[in-house]
Amino acid sequence: MKKNQRIVKQLCSPSCSYYKPGKNEELLCRGAVVIDRLLHAGRPILPLEAGKEPDLETIEKIVGKMCSACDFHERDCDFMEDRMSRPCGGFIVLSHLIMSGQVQIDEIT
Repeated sequence: MKKNQRIVKQLCSPSCSYYKPGKNEELLCRGAVVIDRLLHAGRPILPLEAGKEPDLETIEKIVGKMCSACDFHERDCDFMEDRMSRPCGGFIVLSHLIMSGQVQIDEIT
């Protein structure tokens, strides 16, 4: 069993437009790492429903807390450059979790 198989199946495959099956699934974006940590800590993460999109302030808080520590930050993240590109699946899921109140911004480290 691959190390990240569960998080890849639950988060990356359905939520991330950058995910490519079979290509380096050992490397996760920081959002996937945070969500995996929350799941391992026993935090229930309820299925996401379409809902309110994060405002610019929330987006920038998530970027400040999470993106600079991401393994994809320097070479592969277009979203970090201009916020016009689509963010990774981990960012999308975390932003919805924050907007729904399931996760607080301070839990993203």
